[in-house]
Amino acid sequence: MVQRKKVEIIIESVYLNRLLEFFNKNNVIGYTVIKDIQGSGGHGLKLNDDVTDVFTNCYLFVVFDEEKLNEINEKLIAFLRRYKAKCILTDIMWLSY
Repeated sequence: MVQRKKVEIIIESVYLNRLLEFFNKNNVIGYTVIKDIQGSGGHGLKLNDDVTDVFTNCYLFVVFDEEKLNEINEKLIAFLRRYKAKCILTDIMWLSY
């Protein structure tokens, strides 16, 4: 097992492509996206039954080694602030086999 950092991001669906472009520019690979999530938070209730994705959210997670996360940390924080995304950072153990 190896120590890693798991970054979980909740972002408005209209900004998902910008986040993926950010990852691409910074050589971040191996992420997972779950679209049309629902929940309640600082912006109120978000449902996943809207006709368009204008008012929906996406959930994305990616696992980093600490060195890579440190390399993009400041740029990632600036991105998250700009698009008002929510982010959770967790220490994890990666099962390598």
